[in-house]
Amino acid sequence: MLKKTKIFLLIYSLLIGFFLFPQLIYAGGLHFIAYGDTRQNIQTMEKPQRKHDAIAKVISQMEPDFVLFSGDMIYYNEFDRFLEIIARNYAGEKMIPLYPAIGNHEIIVTEKVDSLIREIMEIIQKEEIHLSAATMENMLTASKLKDLWLKLSEEIASMKESQIKTRSHQVLHKEFKDRLDPAYTSYLNEVLDDGANGRSWYSFLRKVNGLNIKFIVLNSLLPDDEEQLQWFLEELKHFGGPKVVLQHYPPYSIGNYGYKSLTDKQSWEYRFRERYTRFFNDVSNNIVLIMSGHDHNYQRIGRVDESGNVQIPVYVITGGGGADLSGTGEYNISEISFDGFRCMEFSTAYHFLDIIADTDDKNNILLECKVFGLRYDITKGLPCDDTFVREFEKDHLELIDQFMIRCQK
Repeated sequence: MLKKTKIFLLIYSLLIGFFLFPQLIYAGGLHFIAYGDTRQNIQTMEKPQRKHDAIAKVISQMEPDFVLFSGDMIYYNEFDRFLEIIARNYAGEKMIPLYPAIGNHEIIVTEKVDSLIREIMEIIQKEEIHLSAATMENMLTASKLKDLWLKLSEEIASMKESQIKTRSHQVLHKEFKDRLDPAYTSYLNEVLDDGANGRSWYSFLRKVNGLNIKFIVLNSLLPDDEEQLQWFLEELKHFGGPKVVLQHYPPYSIGNYGYKSLTDKQSWEYRFRERYTRFFNDVSNNIVLIMSGHDHNYQRIGRVDESGNVQIPVYVITGGGGADLSGTGEYNISEISFDGFRCMEFSTAYHFLDIIADTDDKNNILLECKVFGLRYDITKGLPCDDTFVREFEKDHLELIDQFMIRCQK
C-alpha cells in the first residue's frame, strides 16, 4: 500500500510540474521571467527585502535563461539591500542574467530630497505613524507631514532631464553593474554604453530555434529625450522580427499609481505614453509584448479578434516583486485614452511573469505566458515578512493568468 501511495504521489507531482511549470518539459525553448517593484517604503527602506528574497528564490529554482526587471529596485538609496538578493539568488553557480530598466525610485537622489526624507522619517518615528502603499494618503493627517510630502513630490518632479539622464546612467553602472561580481555582470558589458553620460537604454537579441527575438529596454523617465527616441526608431528600422519592450512606467493602467499619473499631462508617464505608444501599437513594427512596472499589481491590457485570439501588442504590468501591493484607481476611466485596449486581467498579487518562447510546426515563434504568485486582499492587510516567506513557495503558487502570443516573422 505504501509503495502504491509513493508511485501515485510521484505521478501527481510530475503532472503538476507539466501543467504549472512547462520549462521543465520544453527545455529547448527560450525561457525568461519578468518582474519588478521590489522597493520598500519610507518606513522600511533600511530593512532587508525579505519578500523580494522569497520571490527571487522561487525564480532561481525555475532556472530561466535570464530575468527582465521592470524597475524600482529600491525606495531611495538602499542598493545594498537589493544587491544582496541578486548576488544570493542569481549570481551563483547557475548564473541567471538580470536586465534592469530604470524606475523612478532609483533616480531621486539629491541633497534636498535627502534632507526632506530625513525630516519626514523623524516625524513618522516620533508620532509612531504607520504608512503603507494602500493607506498612505489617508494616513498623512499631520499638516506638517503633508507639507513635507508635497515639497518632496515637487522636488522630484522638478528634476531636469539632464539630471535624470546622468543619474540613470550612474544607476546602471555604478550602483548595479560595478557593485556586483564582474564575472556575473559581464553580460551587461555587451549591451551598456560605458560613456560618462551614456545611454540608460539598451537592447539585446536571443535565439529561439534559430530565429531572433529582440529585447528593447527603455528609460520611461526620459519621455522627451530625442537621443533615446531616435535610437529606438533605429532599432525598429533595422530589425523586423518580433520585439519585446521593457520599461518602468505603464502606457495604460487602471491601477492607483498609473491612473493618477496618466491623467496629468505634465507627468513623465503621460508624456512617455503620448510619444511612444504610436510606435508600440503600429503592428508593422512587430512589437508583440510591452512590459512595465510602477503599479504594484498585475495587469494584462490588450485586444482580441472576433475569434477570441490575442492580438499584438499585449501590455503587461508586473509590479508585484515585494513592494506593498496597490489596487485600482478611484477615478473616471474615461479620463484616460486606452486606444481600443482594455484591462483583461487584474490581480493584487505578489507575482512574476514566466514566459516560454518556442516555435510551432510552421516555424512561427510562440510566447507561452503564465503568471505565478499569490493574491492578497489589500483591504484585509498584507502578510508580514515571516508569513510571506513561508507562503511564497514554488509548490504553493497560484496560476494567476495565462495567455499565448503568436509572433509575426
